[in-house]
This record gives sequence, C-alpha cells and structure tokens, in this order.
Amino acid sequence: MDALHLAAALSIGAEEFITTEKPTKPMFRVSSINVISILD
Repeated sequence: MDALHLAAALSIGAEEFITTEKPTKPMFRVSSINVISILD
C-alpha cells in the first residue's frame, strides 16, 4: 500500500514521504523523493 501512496505523492510533486516502513525496504531506493521512516 505504501508504494501506491508513494506513487501518488510523486504525481503531485511532494518533496517528502513519511512512512512506517523500515529503512531496509525497497521504497527507500526511490531517488526522486525524500523517503523518511518514523522508525529511524
């Protein structure tokens, strides 16, 4: 589900995406938006 939310954030030009996913997940490889985990 977060991947869908990430795609939506990219489509509106968001600068940051905050998630509960661990920083080891593949979504953190996206370089066009700053992905931030609250689990850091």
